[in-house]
Amino acid sequence: MLGAAPARVRPASSSDKRPVAQLLAQAFFGDPQLSWLLQRYDDRRQRLERLFEIQFSDCLGAGVVDVAVVGDGPVGAALWMPPGQRFPTLRRQLVTLPQHRRVFGRNLRLAGRVLRAVAAVHPSEPHWYLAVLGVHPDWQGMGVGAALLRSGLGRADADRSPAYLETSKESNEEIYSHFGFEIDNHVSFEFACPPSTTMWRPLQST
Repeated sequence: MLGAAPARVRPASSSDKRPVAQLLAQAFFGDPQLSWLLQRYDDRRQRLERLFEIQFSDCLGAGVVDVAVVGDGPVGAALWMPPGQRFPTLRRQLVTLPQHRRVFGRNLRLAGRVLRAVAAVHPSEPHWYLAVLGVHPDWQGMGVGAALLRSGLGRADADRSPAYLETSKESNEEIYSHFGFEIDNHVSFEFACPPSTTMWRPLQST
């Protein structure tokens, strides 16, 4: 998209839930872990949309959702949780259990095991947690993800807080390293699910 206007980052509203879930479903369609968990389903994109609708609501209620837009249309989004907030809360996990069953079907227990293993290494030190960052495939490599990261990390720096994330896509590690994240841990599983890499961005000096 030569000559495309740069993305503008703004806070999300409740009306963004559906379009953001749709773009994140496309962004994460090839995600190693989610692809493995949903490999038996022909309607993977619809299941991913349901998953990101849940996560959007979780973050909009207790954290921050940034949306990158070009014109009026969202092309990327980042879901953040502030220091001291759990994502999702135990109560929210129970409330959304039927919805997660619709997403993962017979793999719900496996998805729960993956979630618990990754949560077990989550740092206890207060931090901003980047729960999700995705860019529509048509806009990847055009600075949209960088704009979202700068917005969220600027918030963390102003708050004098470190930041943390997980990724199951190895090519993401170099991108996040450029923004000050360092590999913190590798989470593997006794079953065939692709591993997670956790990354920590220390408090930045001024």
